[in-house]
Amino acid sequence: MKYLVVISAFLLLAASCPAQTITLNNDLIFGNVFPGIPMTITKYSVGSAAEFHVAGTSGAEISIQFALPTYMHGSGFNIEMIFFETDCSIDTLASPSQTSPLFDNLNPWTTLVYRLGSAGLTLWLGGTAIPKVVQPPGSYTATIVLTVAYTGA
Repeated sequence: MKYLVVISAFLLLAASCPAQTITLNNDLIFGNVFPGIPMTITKYSVGSAAEFHVAGTSGAEISIQFALPTYMHGSGFNIEMIFFETDCSIDTLASPSQTSPLFDNLNPWTTLVYRLGSAGLTLWLGGTAIPKVVQPPGSYTATIVLTVAYTGA
């Protein structure tokens, strides 16, 4: 038995300062998952990891918060989801205040605060699906909510 697992992202933009935009470049996609076998998608999994791009005023500080699901749902059944404290990476894309634009192994359960670079900021998120041994086949989905706001700093 196999089933397709996709986590879609919902984007929430809270702006009190200059305009900013969030683009979802890729959903977190697990593809075919098998009963009883955990499936991990790392933040480096091109085409499978969730990828978001935030554009706005270069140098502006923003706060980033994820609301992460604990289960995916499908046909009356659930698959447990785990997001570890190292499942997120950010590239600040030429941030004026950083010597290296890549920040790795970030905790998606905490509020992240970074400055937008001249080309914005890109985030990647991985996760793990834990299907039961008797998991029924089907399509399972969940929603990730990403909230980005200017801090005013």
